[in-house]
Amino acid sequence: MSKDQARPAAPGSPAAQPFGETLLSFAGRLTRLQTEILAGLDVPLTIRQYRILSRVDAGHTSLMALCRLAHRNPPTMSESVNKLVKQGLLTRETEAADRRTMALALTAAGREAQEAGRLALEKFSAELTAGLDEHIRADLLTVMHRLYSETESLLDDR
Repeated sequence: MSKDQARPAAPGSPAAQPFGETLLSFAGRLTRLQTEILAGLDVPLTIRQYRILSRVDAGHTSLMALCRLAHRNPPTMSESVNKLVKQGLLTRETEAADRRTMALALTAAGREAQEAGRLALEKFSAELTAGLDEHIRADLLTVMHRLYSETESLLDDR
């Protein structure tokens, strides 16, 4: 076989999988790598903890806002938030306008942990895509945004 001819993919290899299986396998591997990267930080984080810190940093400071964004129920989110408060990464205070509403905020340690996670994940994604042409990156980003929106609407419908 000349090197110009394509060699058929070995059974069971990612190249032999249908698109959907490859996409889900890829997502699983990315999640595993993201988990390992965040766990290896000076202040180890889970993916959920990192996302909560990032969302609070972006201004989503109520438990209900976090629940909506994560598609989680209040008891589950409350448990995660409580752990971050105990770790000293978040504070919880009552809002002046409505004493029944709790507002979450990053502590200095929480801001440092979130930033360390962001930088580590940015470095990983840059390394992962370093060999891709800029046009391919742009096309991939467009496709990923569309797939993300589609999965969000599926979650919203449940």
